[in-house]
Amino acid sequence: MLFKTLAYLLLIIIILSKPEATFQYAYEGLYQWAAKMVPTLFPFMMISSIMVYSGADIELGHMLSHVLRKLYKYSSYGLYAIFMGFFCGFPMGAKVVSDLYDKEKISKSEADTLLAFCNNIGPAYFVGIIMPLLRECGYHNTLPFVFGMYGIPAVYGIVMGRGTPSVSENHHVPDTPRTSLAATLKKSCVDNTQSLILLGGYITFTNAFRIVLDFMPISVNGKNILSSFLEIIGGVQAIYKTALLPNQKVFWIMTALCFGGVSCIMQTSSFLEKSGLSIGHYLKHKGITTLISAVYYFILTRPF
Repeated sequence: MLFKTLAYLLLIIIILSKPEATFQYAYEGLYQWAAKMVPTLFPFMMISSIMVYSGADIELGHMLSHVLRKLYKYSSYGLYAIFMGFFCGFPMGAKVVSDLYDKEKISKSEADTLLAFCNNIGPAYFVGIIMPLLRECGYHNTLPFVFGMYGIPAVYGIVMGRGTPSVSENHHVPDTPRTSLAATLKKSCVDNTQSLILLGGYITFTNAFRIVLDFMPISVNGKNILSSFLEIIGGVQAIYKTALLPNQKVFWIMTALCFGGVSCIMQTSSFLEKSGLSIGHYLKHKGITTLISAVYYFILTRPF
């Protein structure tokens, strides 16, 4: 307890020693949340919540089962979570899995298995921000990087599903209560607004503590790389502005994206805490997939 107290006091001293820099870092985090996360994520969160509350998620899951069932040994609800996690992006994967488990639509074993691979950076961000950076660094063929970002987790999910026999359609699912569209919209809006405010707090908090890196005796390049493992949106731009070689920039950007950053972990934790799912289980598998991806990107970007 004494160690924690001293650590907190040290952080307060660090913040007070450079208040202007701390303010700037926090402001950048708040801006990223308001300008990028809210308009991008909120519509997806609303649609997903409405589908879960209305029972439309099982219909989409049945549709996906005709295509994916031979590869993914999950329930129809699980297939819906995979779809939303991959196509809507982080942290929708964690939110959808948490919502489904909270509504008793999937078992705990299936929820834990899904969390191992379907909570990744969204394709909209990847296509709009990362692909142009890859091309500017000289990598005009971006398909290998797309596979590394989404193909590796997808294959990992196939392997995990085959090793989890407890996921099945026989899991008891309570009937979805009938509610009016107005009531569903209201509940979805309230729940997701609260979630977004919480996410904004985590992003602002994590960015503010980039100030700690300014006190470390490491190079500017090292600080920028470490900052990407704290908060990914600003961290990617920080790596790109370094004096590293293009292949080194790409390696660290892609590795940091696979990890997601401390901010992403905190945001994921906020969803899992509501439903009682384990953040430790999520971190273990996120670490495994990040390590696999790092080896893959090291080989891919290594100059021969």
